[in-house]
Amino acid sequence: MSILGEMVQTTHRFRPKVETESSQARPRPIELQTENGFAIIRRCDLDANASKGRTEHCFVVRDTDGYELDITVDFSATAIAEVIHRTFGRVTLESLYWLNCAEHHLSDYLWENNDYPPDGRITIDYLTPDDLDMAQRWGKEDSTPPASLSASFRPTQTSTDGEGSPSTTQPIKFLTENGYAIIRLCDVDASINDSPQACHFRVSDSKGSEHEITVRFNETVIKEIQTRRRRGELLAASKYWLVIAEKYLADYLWRHNQFPPKDELTIDQLSGDDLLLGAHWQEHG
Repeated sequence: MSILGEMVQTTHRFRPKVETESSQARPRPIELQTENGFAIIRRCDLDANASKGRTEHCFVVRDTDGYELDITVDFSATAIAEVIHRTFGRVTLESLYWLNCAEHHLSDYLWENNDYPPDGRITIDYLTPDDLDMAQRWGKEDSTPPASLSASFRPTQTSTDGEGSPSTTQPIKFLTENGYAIIRLCDVDASINDSPQACHFRVSDSKGSEHEITVRFNETVIKEIQTRRRRGELLAASKYWLVIAEKYLADYLWRHNQFPPKDELTIDQLSGDDLLLGAHWQEHG
């Protein structure tokens, strides 16, 4: 009997729920199944000696014919450095972030290619906006915010649990290399609803000047993404729009070193990678 065939507990979802450092240990291994029939299980769930906290991870993968292969997923030095830099060192080399990210990329590869990777190995040298978004928000509720977070960017609203206690969740600040800081307004105001027609951000420059910026997607861009999708249209409330809007806003601030005219930015063209991401975007639970 195969290793995966002995597993009792199986989930049938394309994306696994993100496991954080505060998650409790699972009594049985979880099998992840892609929509095209591959089954994935983490080697560290089968072998207690296999570490969960590192940047190289092994998975046992079974195809639709029952053939099993060990697949190793690791990260390039550039990808590792980018995550550590963007998270101010909050995501360390021992973080479970790497395991979750590796699993996401492996499932994506199996879905896109419908085959095992050559030599049973994948090296991740390109991080998607979704990867970086997950990294920036990793451990947000459990970790102390970086010291560089300005008090003026911290939420002041009270909780909605009826007790009126202050919120303990701190917004994440995205910093550009030339000193601009970006915060998603939805992180400080729960009434904000972002969509492809309007994604809302608060931006401050190195001199302390603050602007509320709205980023919009051109209708042609929206239609191009929707026509590429095979699993139904992206919802207006999808986090894809916010992730990409933040990326292009940061790029504008870096390239122009000034706030957008009239505090508005319209995205009328996306890169091939961002179109591909939109075509295959899956919301995470």
